[in-house]
Amino acid sequence: MEFANYSFEVARDVIQRILEKKLDDRLPEYYAMTVGIICLYARPFTNNKPFGKLADDIVSEQFRGLHDNVITMRHKLFAHSEATLAVSPDYYPHEAVIENDGKTIVMAVSRVAVKPDVLEQMRDLVEDLIKKTNYHRSKLANKFTKTLRKLGKGQFRLNIANPTAPLFQKLSDAEMLVRKKKKSVLEPSSTI
Repeated sequence: MEFANYSFEVARDVIQRILEKKLDDRLPEYYAMTVGIICLYARPFTNNKPFGKLADDIVSEQFRGLHDNVITMRHKLFAHSEATLAVSPDYYPHEAVIENDGKTIVMAVSRVAVKPDVLEQMRDLVEDLIKKTNYHRSKLANKFTKTLRKLGKGQFRLNIANPTAPLFQKLSDAEMLVRKKKKSVLEPSSTI
């Protein structure tokens, strides 16, 4: 739930930024941002070893069609592009067309971008999923509060890899240092 919630919050924030700035959907950064949104949104719904995937039934009925379309976009357009995919009889999102005006020959590759109206629809879907994942996070946090308090002070990794090891493992000084270095590279303003 923690990773799902984080993914949905980032998708929401990027959608909001695109819509507020009214970015032109032909810009390369618009394309990169929307591909990122789709992949971030879909990430919790794909098989993440070892803890599996978020069940599709967490998606409210009113958003089910949109959700299915977003997942299809992720799978067929962005993460595993299908060169032969035809959205309609006259529209191929992944096409390479040779343009010859008699003087120059140019290879033009189409770029599929998620249109702003789809992002507006996704904003409501993502907000709904943030509420639901926050609810489940709170339930799980309450379940482990006593256990976490017993651990005492320190940093603890949630064990998702080894079913025979304790659920929470205290980080060694070396692990905390590595984590601090990684975080400072990814988030230079971080104080951790």
